[in-house]
Amino acid sequence: MTTVIEAQDLVKTYRMGEEVVQALDHVSLKVEEGEYLAIIGQSGSGKSTLMNILGCLDHPTSGTYLLDDVDVSGLNAYQLAAIRAGRIGFVFQSFNLLTKLTVLENVMMPLAYSSTPRSQRRSRAEQVLALAGLEPSYYKHRANQLSGGQSQRVAIARALVNAPTLILADEPTGNLDSATGKQV
Repeated sequence: MTTVIEAQDLVKTYRMGEEVVQALDHVSLKVEEGEYLAIIGQSGSGKSTLMNILGCLDHPTSGTYLLDDVDVSGLNAYQLAAIRAGRIGFVFQSFNLLTKLTVLENVMMPLAYSSTPRSQRRSRAEQVLALAGLEPSYYKHRANQLSGGQSQRVAIARALVNAPTLILADEPTGNLDSATGKQV
């Protein structure tokens, strides 16, 4: 088995005025290729903070994080962006869809940051939207014209469109009915 994620003693602290908040307290974990990992905890327990660090969106205050045996702490912003664009798919709890874009444009957006030829972007986006269970009649809608469940499907399709090797999801089926949740 190949180790995809290896985190050792991750600590993340935030300063809020005079107060120091410790969001992560020496978290260690290892994830092998093909494994599924669920992180469960109370609201405010650091789950999203950990996801942001594992997704190269944030840095730990201390500790070591290896992604595919590469210590990402030494990478610059351009290198981290390349990793996010090509290897990591995100499904955020709040969807993070761009309201000025259509559903199809939201899903196509990650492909613009990859090596996917422009001529293939639309068909790839339509394929993953269909897999996520969104009807083609919604593809031209703006993100703010969707229900929570529809927005969730679009967010899932956007996370999958680049065929990433790592998917990080924060409550990915929270707004879906049980049948669609099972499908996802």
